[in-house]
Amino acid sequence: MKRVFLVFLVLLIVFQAGCGTKSYPSANIVRDEANTGGNLSFVYDMNERKVYFGGEGEFLQYYSADEMRDLEEGYRVGLKVIAPNEVKNLEDAVLEINGTTYSEFLEKIDGQEQNYFYIYPTFNEKSKEINFVITWNKNAKPQKYKVILNENTNFLER
Repeated sequence: MKRVFLVFLVLLIVFQAGCGTKSYPSANIVRDEANTGGNLSFVYDMNERKVYFGGEGEFLQYYSADEMRDLEEGYRVGLKVIAPNEVKNLEDAVLEINGTTYSEFLEKIDGQEQNYFYIYPTFNEKSKEINFVITWNKNAKPQKYKVILNENTNFLER
């Protein structure tokens, strides 16, 4: 009887832990308030976790380096990524973009971390897709996102 109880207890603990990963809905993604990149079409497919910018006859703007935001010069767009409402603890959130991992990337207002952050993917003639991964907390399943510059988008002259 003790063995049955022990096996039951172990199974209960494993079941309750969810095998180590919790799935959250996709983040809400919108353009940044400044519409970085210019007057471009914007579509976010929340189910596929893909963001599309630009289109036929549209121009992506070029920006100088921005040391305040640690951004290199280039053709970039701005995104505001908002955590799903179901995520209550963002203390251990991790962002990976272009092979670099960030643990302190959430916006802060008066020293308080918010539930959103901004990213500014940079594109060029050869690189028109940017991937990033968010893990909202230690027990969360990583979420993979893709930002795509539509093929027929033009690059505005510098």
